Amino acid sequence: MRYFGRLFALVAIALAGCNESGNLPWAPTIATARPGNASAIIAFAAPVYAGQTAISTYVVSCTAAGESWSARGEASPVTVLGLGNGVEYACAVSASNAAGMSANSSPIKVTPQPDAANSLASGYRQTAWASGMSVTFPSECTMTVWPSARPSHAVDGYYLTTVLTGKNSEVDKGTSFTKVSTMPLKVTPLQGLGAQAPMQFNICPTKAPVPIAVNAGAIGVLISGSVLFGAAEIAGNRATTLKDNASYSFTSKNGEAITARFIDHCNGHPTPVNAGNSYHYHGLSECVTSMVDHANGPSHLIGVALDGFPIYGDKDMNGQTIAPARLDACNGIASPTPEFPQGVYHYVLPFGVKEHNASMRCYSGDISRKELAIADASGFCYAPQASGPANSSGKMTMGEIAKE
Repeated sequence: MRYFGRLFALVAIALAGCNESGNLPWAPTIATARPGNASAIIAFAAPVYAGQTAISTYVVSCTAAGESWSARGEASPVTVLGLGNGVEYACAVSASNAAGMSANSSPIKVTPQPDAANSLASGYRQTAWASGMSVTFPSECTMTVWPSARPSHAVDGYYLTTVLTGKNSEVDKGTSFTKVSTMPLKVTPLQGLGAQAPMQFNICPTKAPVPIAVNAGAIGVLISGSVLFGAAEIAGNRATTLKDNASYSFTSKNGEAITARFIDHCNGHPTPVNAGNSYHYHGLSECVTSMVDHANGPSHLIGVALDGFPIYGDKDMNGQTIAPARLDACNGIASPTPEFPQGVYHYVLPFGVKEHNASMRCYSGDISRKELAIADASGFCYAPQASGPANSSGKMTMGEIAKE
């Protein structure tokens, strides 16, 4: 029986070689699918028939409702990153040689799960979140935070906000321009409250093999209730928000002298009305650190990044300033903190910096690409233009980050 089985396989291979499809490999066979933190590790066996040329690459694709992610490798196993924890995926593998790609293997189901042993819940539970904020822990690896449209600290009554450019221009209503990017600005009273949606964080984070550049919109939430943005104000422009700051002084109708600024003394401002009109920061804010820190003491936890790692000010456990040169490309460092005396990887917002490292530049943690896409579409900090760069997402590639 073994002889006839082998003979049948050889005949099948010979017949396959008589037509064009015989150049392609057969489908591999999946052996196991092991869930990881926002990932899946797929082990498989090579196909019985490799085709007319050697197999060069295996491609594993994992799909769920409305999303599909893939990864490549030269051999088993292959890890697919960026998946959503708690979401069931169907994963299949195919093989590629010089002639093309094989058919997919039979799919196998896997549901990524975070590792509770890496939970940062203890530190987040002792964090001094502002009164009125809702911070809950549905599980040891999940934290849900409701941001606020206004921070718990005082904000200015008037701001310089961007105006539309292009066909139906409001530029004639402008009173000033940003210093570097020359965006037209107008005086706007602080008004209205943007609608806020809950933000859910995986607080059992793990480091990703390759950092991911931060998105436009919120990249984290701080203890004041307001969200943190990246350092840059507008896509395609090298100017950071602090470097681009501008002010305009005027006298109100009742004789009050008022100065409106693009960025206030707390290093923040409201998002334009058409993007939610909610207050956000572009870097370290003393208005936030003053809520928890003391003179000559260490920085305490002031927020959580989208990838689940904590955010701090720029003081170490001895109250000494952490020089930006000690931080990695994402503004991260692993060291002890008051909430994690045993040491933890965390992001540092340096004080007085006006370059792109004023805020986080990338995520070091493994983050669901679906979550990243949601965050990328959650808001923008600049007025929409009638024309301009095709990339309006505010993203910087890792190549651009390296050049800064």
